[in-house]
Amino acid sequence: MSGLLAGWVALAGPALAADDPARPDARVTHGPSCRPGGVAVEVTAGTVAYAVTLATTRSPDGEDSAELAPGETVVLRTGDVDWGETIDSRLEYAALDGSGTAYTDELDGFSFTRPAEEDCAAITAPPPAEVPPAPMPTPVPEPGAPAGEAVPMPVPGLPAPETAPGAPADGPDAGASVSASAEQVAAGGEVVLSAAGFGAGEQVTVSGPDGTVLGTAVAAPDGTVEVAVRIPDGGVPGPTTLEVVGADSARTAAVNLRVAAAQGPVDPDPLPLPLVAAGLALVTTAAGLVLAAGRRHPADPTGSA
Repeated sequence: MSGLLAGWVALAGPALAADDPARPDARVTHGPSCRPGGVAVEVTAGTVAYAVTLATTRSPDGEDSAELAPGETVVLRTGDVDWGETIDSRLEYAALDGSGTAYTDELDGFSFTRPAEEDCAAITAPPPAEVPPAPMPTPVPEPGAPAGEAVPMPVPGLPAPETAPGAPADGPDAGASVSASAEQVAAGGEVVLSAAGFGAGEQVTVSGPDGTVLGTAVAAPDGTVEVAVRIPDGGVPGPTTLEVVGADSARTAAVNLRVAAAQGPVDPDPLPLPLVAAGLALVTTAAGLVLAAGRRHPADPTGSA
């Protein structure tokens, strides 16, 4: 296996570095592998037209050839290589400008051996069979329950039969989740929703059961988002569902809450009962003094005849 990997690493390098711009340049692009096929070489002509032949030790006269115009590119291929067969290739060039220039590129370092059939079979072996899931437990009736009635039992890995207030509700996209800071909130009060599973920088909208938008926020780089929403006044007390939707990913999550009735107005600073009683006593005493003063008779004048 290490020899096979080393061969593929060698394919990344060029087969010939042409210093003369008139001559073609070539690079090996493929070698023998577990798939059918052989060696493939990409040849690009320089400023002069050339005839090029891809020959091998098993076919010295050539396995593929082409004539290239200046700047033209062609891919030459050998025939299929058998399991475990080693193939050594070379390129033979001949200029077509009448100069008689001809030379051979031995493609040093590009001798390949196709892997053995059993090695390839081991690489492509099918994965082990999946273990069937364990059977679901049979519901057990509660003590004292009527005959024939059973209580649903939670199964590991599956959602509970009922969603508790404040827990994430089922949504169309299991990749997103949301939870609330409180299970119960009064009408007109605020609750903080914490959600995850959205795209970084994505705008997330919180809506009520009637579609009213209650708040928006932008998801953090890790896909989490936190937004405080106010429950509308005048709503009917009882269970409600808030939905969180991502604008770009369309991911959705929902959370169940219980809305309590709004509290009535209360005197912000009522007087203590002892102070009220003391005030009433003071008023009564003052009224008695006024009445007594009104009934006082004037004194007889002094020195009267």
